[in-house]
Amino acid sequence: MNFAAFALSWSPVLLLAVLAVGWKRPALELALYGVLFTAALAHLAFQTPWSVILMAGVDGVVTTLPLLLVVTAGILLSHLLIASRSMERMVAWFVQGLRHPRHRHLFIALGICNFLEGASVIAEPIVAPMLRAAGVQPANAAALAIIGYAGLMSVEMAGIIITVLALVTGLPLADLAAATAWLSVPGVLAMAACIPWYLPSESRRWSYLPQVLGSGLLVALVAVATTLTLGVALAGMTGGLALMVVLLLLGSRRWHWSREIFRDFIPFACILLPLLLVNTVPRLQELTQNTWAFRVKVVPIHQITMTPFFSAYLYLFLALGVAVALFRSEVKTQAVLAAGLRQAWRALAAMALFGAMGQIIAYSGYGEGFVDLEQSLNIPWVLAMGLKSYTGSWYPLFVPLLGWVGTFLTGYGVASLMLFGGLQVHAAALLGVSAVWLAAGLTVGSAVGSISSPFKIALAAPMCGALGQEGEILRRTIPLGLAASFFLGLILWAL
Repeated sequence: MNFAAFALSWSPVLLLAVLAVGWKRPALELALYGVLFTAALAHLAFQTPWSVILMAGVDGVVTTLPLLLVVTAGILLSHLLIASRSMERMVAWFVQGLRHPRHRHLFIALGICNFLEGASVIAEPIVAPMLRAAGVQPANAAALAIIGYAGLMSVEMAGIIITVLALVTGLPLADLAAATAWLSVPGVLAMAACIPWYLPSESRRWSYLPQVLGSGLLVALVAVATTLTLGVALAGMTGGLALMVVLLLLGSRRWHWSREIFRDFIPFACILLPLLLVNTVPRLQELTQNTWAFRVKVVPIHQITMTPFFSAYLYLFLALGVAVALFRSEVKTQAVLAAGLRQAWRALAAMALFGAMGQIIAYSGYGEGFVDLEQSLNIPWVLAMGLKSYTGSWYPLFVPLLGWVGTFLTGYGVASLMLFGGLQVHAAALLGVSAVWLAAGLTVGSAVGSISSPFKIALAAPMCGALGQEGEILRRTIPLGLAASFFLGLILWAL
């Protein structure tokens, strides 16, 4: 293994870390510098033709398009719900049924957050403004909107992450789901331990930590039980729902329904009900994932599948249209939506550039026309093989870190699996360890990496008034993500 190539492969990580932590640059600057640096690195150091780099970047933007649509609709919907005070009324309604005001933070950050992510709804555009309305400071609300689901992310998104992992590694889906669910338990606890430090000052007490950890453990164990009995597709939804039900049952106040609060929930019903149907009804799942899908190719070796009736963005735009109709008499909807777009474009541009950066990294080392690949010039291969070469039997300790790196660089946990998943099978064979557990460690590491992802922070920050504070947020969450990755690595190494 060429040490110079291994060191250079880490340079995009170091660049983003210095810009985010040292200089506290906003997400759009991070993305712009990152994609330019990565393109130059791929061409000069890893001998990738400019034509391949250009096509890979465009492929990254097109691959990111569904998430960009989700973010656009989510930002506009959140602005409208905040302007109409609908979000404020919903938070107040939740509070009335909870015993202690601190329970509302757990209800939103661990309950609603995991329920939404489990149903394939991107949580940040909804959860971040709800936390802000619940009294959490803007930067902390953006971080909590990710911390709340990061530990359990591997078994959420209606099971698509484990499905991708099984396709990439060729390992049994059921075995991967079980191992990942169990390893997610310490992941959830690690994330839950961070929550009190992001809450308002009156909630930052050591006496509150056991309650937070207990809530996280409940979510994680219910998700494990669901994975082992009903299947991984429902794990995140049941975990989040279980905590919500428990907190409501512990509440000491009566619920007061009104026509107004019922109206406030209608846009969310337009998101959740269709998603639940397409994820749980086999016939609808087949139609929306396959029959009503369309496929495009930017890069010859990568087919991008668009599933508008299965993905969240169509139903988010439906919810937005319903919200406009419901609240048009209370707010100037045109002005609110225009303000939302003015605020959103930086985050959208940053996400598109991060998507381009991820694909440039993934396709480094390919020749003209993507006909052949020189593995020694492929950045993900160099990263993974370098770690294996230089760590030996300690390699499992660093597998979750690989997952963290993939998410940090690309913004997607799934991208980590695409970059490094197949290599875990080869590493397991060389080291004589379980490929299933190595793959699970990679997956959970990529999940906790969400809290350190500039992409994810760029998604959450505009939703709660933290736009421009992305660098400050990352300065705190990058060390947390690294610490959680090594914590998971210790567990994986000890297995």
